[in-house]
Amino acid sequence: MKLFWDFMLSRVAAVGHAFRGWRHVLRTQQNAWVHSLVATVVFALGLWLGLPSRDWAVLVFTVAMVFTAEFINTAIEAVVDL
Repeated sequence: MKLFWDFMLSRVAAVGHAFRGWRHVLRTQQNAWVHSLVATVVFALGLWLGLPSRDWAVLVFTVAMVFTAEFINTAIEAVVDL
């Protein structure tokens, strides 16, 4: 049982690290704010249009890939700046 709780605590810690990374990107990268604004508008428009599940899956995947690219770009810039 201890192994299970250690695993769960490590997952909670990992999510905390991920949110700290997201906050860092939003604080330091102007394009991340633009991506966030556009993603919010797209999601709101999707709700308004009543998109089917398949289209939501495509939208979420696309937005996730854009943010992933932004995070990788930010990480590379941070390493180069060292």
